[in-house]
Amino acid sequence: MDRRELLKHTLLVAGAGFAGLPRASAQDAPKTGYGVESELLRGQEGEGADPREAHAYSIGLQAFQYGWPLVYFANLMWNWTLNPKSAQRPINSWIASRDFVATSNYRSGGSFNTDTVYSAAFIDLRNGPMVLTAADPQGRYFSVQLSDMYTNNFAYISKRSGGPVFGNFLLVPPGWKGKVPQGRFDRVIQSEQKWLFALVRLRIDQDDPAEVAKAKELFARNKLTPMADFLAGREFVANDFNVFDVTKLASSPLRPFLLINHMLAQNPPPESDAILLDGFRTVNIGAGLDLTRNDAATNRGLARAAADGLRTLRSHIERPWARSVNGWFYFPTNIGQAQTNDYIMRAAWQSLWGIVAHPPRECTYLWASQDQNGERLNSRGKYELVMRKEQFPKVEAFWSFTLYQDFNLVPNEINRWAIRENMKGLKFDADGTLRVYIQAERPSEDKVSNWLPAPKSGNFNLTMRNYMPSPEIVEQRYDPPVLRRVG
Repeated sequence: MDRRELLKHTLLVAGAGFAGLPRASAQDAPKTGYGVESELLRGQEGEGADPREAHAYSIGLQAFQYGWPLVYFANLMWNWTLNPKSAQRPINSWIASRDFVATSNYRSGGSFNTDTVYSAAFIDLRNGPMVLTAADPQGRYFSVQLSDMYTNNFAYISKRSGGPVFGNFLLVPPGWKGKVPQGRFDRVIQSEQKWLFALVRLRIDQDDPAEVAKAKELFARNKLTPMADFLAGREFVANDFNVFDVTKLASSPLRPFLLINHMLAQNPPPESDAILLDGFRTVNIGAGLDLTRNDAATNRGLARAAADGLRTLRSHIERPWARSVNGWFYFPTNIGQAQTNDYIMRAAWQSLWGIVAHPPRECTYLWASQDQNGERLNSRGKYELVMRKEQFPKVEAFWSFTLYQDFNLVPNEINRWAIRENMKGLKFDADGTLRVYIQAERPSEDKVSNWLPAPKSGNFNLTMRNYMPSPEIVEQRYDPPVLRRVG
């Protein structure tokens, strides 16, 4: 079965699931001579349901899951470029958070870590190639993740990806016919899209003011320059604030699909997705299509799908997708891989959970949302994470445990959001065991050094990051420490 046939089969199965049809087999058929079909259709007569609305709802959920990364990036581009409450940085320029280091002051989601400092940029290649200049990290962990608006990681600048980790990198748009001057670039990177998202991570000790100052100095040397300006030695000052104003759609119940239509025109999908997009077009979801041409029943179905779409993605994050061990489960093995056709994973885990995500070879993630009894992690509980010395992850770079609520860091009295392998002041048992105390209430003073504060109310989650992990972690053979509720 080729990919198009497999996708077609998948859509048919998904459609049956959305319709709520029960599973059945030949032996379940009633002995009436009518076969299993009569059992499948019993109670499914659809009295009072408009078939156009039901069709639009089913297609709308699939389109929401497919297009959520486009919706997320459209909102993020506006937020970072035009939102009066943001730094308002133009396209083709680097942006860092107001605090520079990640803190709980940032409330826009994305599950930011506190192990690295970040810098990000939306890069527009519509006018031709751009040069990404990355400064020498001077021995620190460093990576530049290059993604399209679908969260496909099409290229990396990092030790694990091979090649130089700093220098001048030429980003070439699809269809460009110009010549690349020899010897002027450390690497030429071909993009399949004209809109890109670049995310820089630099490992520092965030509690060391000298390290923070050094990181700011290194980031100031990172540049984005049109190729013509770079070759001519001209200084480039970004001044393009022309991005789609998402606030104009704030009152529309069809807002996600209006954004998807806009973003599909700006970011043409691959030909391999054609059969899926053919289905979307039946309800006027697609590049250049107009939702006002739908009848009222169709748009009612799409409005329902828009209202339910985010909830369905959140439900995927709350449930194990891969190997589960000691209360943790690994992220999907295909996370961070370019050109995936696992659209639910792409939307839920790469976009909603973290904007973009590393593939396991760069960073292997584990997630915990339950204790040893299967109960949801909650502010009412007190938990201990006990990691024996032999359980410390084998990594080339670093590991950490970070606590989140709704994909944000949690405000707390000691401004601690993670336990990291290089954290100063951690206490270990005589045999090297590390005990982490996870609770909302401040523990006794002898435990504060190892306290990871939980929120004052509500559920929360933990994420374990393993940067540049060993093969046993990448292959999900590593058993993380047990997370136990103790009170």
